Amino acid sequence: MDKFTTLEGVAAPLKIINVDTDMIIPKQYLKTIKRTGLGKGLFSEQRYKDDGSENPDFVLNKPSYRKAKILVAGDNFGCGSSREHAPW
Repeated sequence: MDKFTTLEGVAAPLKIINVDTDMIIPKQYLKTIKRTGLGKGLFSEQRYKDDGSENPDFVLNKPSYRKAKILVAGDNFGCGSSREHAPW
């Protein structure tokens, strides 16, 4: 693996404090031990409405942040359980 030195890209502001691992990746997406394919579950309860359509108010659904590579989070990001899936 190459040494990580620089990441260039758009940064999306997640203006929510106390984001726990259940919010990052809800339990229904934890049926794998692989580190791939988890993107569809990322913030799914905030990203999608009950009918499955996108929530246009969620930052990662806004056109300017849709391809963001960096997430700027508030205080206490990643709190809660020690789920390995959340950081993956």
